[in-house]
Amino acid sequence: MKRTKENWNDPQPQDRNGISGCFTFDGEDNKFLDRKKDYQQRQKEWIEEQKREKAEALRKKQEEEMAFARQTLQANRACGLMEGQVEAKQKSMMASVRDSNLQMKAEKEAKMKYEREMKIQEELNDIQYQRDIRRKGAY
Repeated sequence: MKRTKENWNDPQPQDRNGISGCFTFDGEDNKFLDRKKDYQQRQKEWIEEQKREKAEALRKKQEEEMAFARQTLQANRACGLMEGQVEAKQKSMMASVRDSNLQMKAEKEAKMKYEREMKIQEELNDIQYQRDIRRKGAY
């Protein structure tokens, strides 16, 4: 049903076209195109915002991965340095133990050689004593 009477409750009487006011009817949507354009604009802005958020999330993820990679690299370097230090200490300790063992071996060989020489000397002295006793007599 078309309404031809003027609506006094119309909040915007300036939107009426013409003198009679019958150019705008109930049920007509004169602002449809404006709303459609506004909706399209808001949708476009929303899509752009989603793109920005997605790009920002990707950038943050890549940044976190790079930070993790740097941290891992630093940890690996520190471990490598510590392992190198431990290996150097082990090598120096093994060298000092080897040197100590060689010194102890040399000392032991020298002691055994000295003891052998002393034993030989004692035996020679004993043999010499017994010869001297035989030559001189018992008393």
